[in-house]
Amino acid sequence: MEQFINFLFDEWPLSLAFVFIVILIGRSYLEPIMTGVKNIKPQDAVRIMNNDNTLVLDVRLEKEYKEGHILGAVHIPLGALASRINELDQYKDSTVIIYCHTGMRSKQAGSILKKHGFKDMYSIDGGIGAWTAANLPVNKSEKRKSKKQKNA
Repeated sequence: MEQFINFLFDEWPLSLAFVFIVILIGRSYLEPIMTGVKNIKPQDAVRIMNNDNTLVLDVRLEKEYKEGHILGAVHIPLGALASRINELDQYKDSTVIIYCHTGMRSKQAGSILKKHGFKDMYSIDGGIGAWTAANLPVNKSEKRKSKKQKNA
């Protein structure tokens, strides 16, 4: 045991790098558990979207949304999601596919949705960039409104 401790102190840069790598690997396994959001590839998202009861949620800024979005996506920017969460109540028992530009904001959105009782959530790994890189279509027309927005 003494040799091991001496090694840790003598080779502290190597030990520090090892701890850092373990933390990064552990985080990648724990993140879906903590946020409730599972990462999926764009092709897997298409398969899930073929289910009639799937919500596709775009959490990017308005400007980003207008540049191109997944057909049928409901647009609620991440900054407004907590205050507009009631617009998504009808989808609580549905599968939700969340996306943003790269996949970071969609995980944050997943945490917000999890706090409000959503359970079956996915994030497109790589966001809209991965979607377009996979040669999947984007739409630049009017955004889809939730039922509450239509009735307002």
